[in-house]
Order: sequence, then C-alpha cells, then structure tokens
Amino acid sequence: MAATTTSAKRQATASVRRAKDEIAESAEEIAGRAKATGRRLRDEANEIEDSLARGAEDLAATVSSKLKSVGVDTDKMTEVAREQASDLQELIIREIQERPLRALGLAAAVGLFVGFLSAR
Repeated sequence: MAATTTSAKRQATASVRRAKDEIAESAEEIAGRAKATGRRLRDEANEIEDSLARGAEDLAATVSSKLKSVGVDTDKMTEVAREQASDLQELIIREIQERPLRALGLAAAVGLFVGFLSAR
C-alpha cells in the first residue's frame, strides 16, 4: 500500500509539474501575441498619423494656392495669425497666473459645455 501511495504522489507531482509548464508556455505565448499586437497597433497608428499629416499638408497647400490665385497674400495672413496666436497665448497665461481659480472654473465650464454638446 505504501508503494501505491508513493506512486500516486509521484504521478500527482508529475501532473502538477506538467500543468505548470503548460501554463508557463501559454503565458509566454500570450505575452508574445500581446507584444506583437501592440507593435502592430503602434505601427498602424503611426501610419494613420502620417497619412493625416500628409492630408493636412496637401489641404493647406491647395488652400494656399487657391488663395494666392485670387490675390490673397497667405504669407502675410500666416504671419498675422502667428502674432495674434502669440498675443492670445500670452494673455491666457497672464490670466491664469493672476486668477487661477477663475481660469479653472472657466475651463470646467467649457468642458461641461463641450461634453453636453458631444452627448447630443
């Protein structure tokens, strides 16, 4: 009877060892698949980003050429827009530094408004 118990213990130990090995192999396989999927998603996201950037550049070039064809100085418009954006940025920074709670409240209100609009 002692031999049977020892044999059963050996079989159980071997079964547990095999199960652990199978679990470890499965975990490694799943981790490998997850890494490959992550790489593939990152590559696809980069491709989409590049495509969008190219599209935006093409659109900007088309709009600029059409505006130039009707006599609009796009270089001057760009310079003025940059100056205004810079002035606006300075104004916003100054306002936030002087009245941080007001700026926080405004940001929350805008967030709620945008959230409300997007929920429709």
